[in-house]
Amino acid sequence: MSLIVDDRAAQVLRCIVEDYVATAEPVGSRTVSKRMEQALSPATIRNIMADLEEVGFLVQPHTSAGRVPTAAGFRFYIDNLLLRRSLMLGEEEQLKLAAGKAGAGGESPDDLVRHVSRLLSQLSGQTSVVIVSNPNQQRLRCISLMRASTDKILVVAIMQSGHVQHRLIDGEPDITSDDLEKINSYLNSFTERLTLTQLRMKVRSELRREKAKYDRVMQRALAASARVFDESVHGEVFVEGRANILEQPEFVEDVQRLKRILRAFEEKTVIYRLLDRAMAGEAIQVSIGCENNVEELGDVSVVASGYRHGDSSMGSIGLIGPVRMDYPRMIPLVEYTANLLTVLFEQR
Repeated sequence: MSLIVDDRAAQVLRCIVEDYVATAEPVGSRTVSKRMEQALSPATIRNIMADLEEVGFLVQPHTSAGRVPTAAGFRFYIDNLLLRRSLMLGEEEQLKLAAGKAGAGGESPDDLVRHVSRLLSQLSGQTSVVIVSNPNQQRLRCISLMRASTDKILVVAIMQSGHVQHRLIDGEPDITSDDLEKINSYLNSFTERLTLTQLRMKVRSELRREKAKYDRVMQRALAASARVFDESVHGEVFVEGRANILEQPEFVEDVQRLKRILRAFEEKTVIYRLLDRAMAGEAIQVSIGCENNVEELGDVSVVASGYRHGDSSMGSIGLIGPVRMDYPRMIPLVEYTANLLTVLFEQR
């Protein structure tokens, strides 16, 4: 790997990556020679390319062809050679305007992120994906239990971000509306700023610690309200711009690979696995090919970042495209969009 410390090898790799991104064609030594800042002969460049191929950063698809970067070559480029570009003229304004209109129009949080995601796909020319975090991890504003029918109770939880979750409790027909009002008053005396998981733990702790304080009906209602949020759930997943994948030559030429990718876009759990790491923080995440740990999407790259509301993770937004992605442009575009969503949710 000491070869890569060499400035000439780094320049050759950068030229090959950037030309391949632009053309989707193998890059030859003469093309590199024309792009190089240093004056090197095609023969010298061929030797450097052979060395880069030996360490796994380039591959020669055909004997008579030039080279293309491998996933390892792209990884080195992103970590060491990438120079971010500023957003293109008007992109910031378009994103701000779209987000502002969605927010001012009173759209739901899900509609807001979907609206912004759609514009991100249009601006990038890639497939945009946004996921909303597990509602159990978001902080509450208030919670309400109400009678839905003679044998069902509706639990409605409103999050600080404006997201609304509702679930049904089966049974408990002898719990009256007056009982539910008392429970609502009790729960909302300490609910605000807790997550649903924290609320469930607190209710169960209270029931164990001060069981004598609650009558039998109250105990059953509280236990049921705690139980209803036990199950593990995913938030919403929105995919925009699926058709953009059809514009990528490496996928169009391989119909089976294209079908596999499009099928994966329909699987909610696959998208969660792709963007889950980004949801944990606000730092931009780039995963290339097999780094995704998703067999169906080993031929794509993901650029993603989390967005937040206070100290709560709200979800993550990202772009999915070919490994031959224009990272210097896509990374700042995703980063700006995620930061914009964070600001918008802080203002709600």
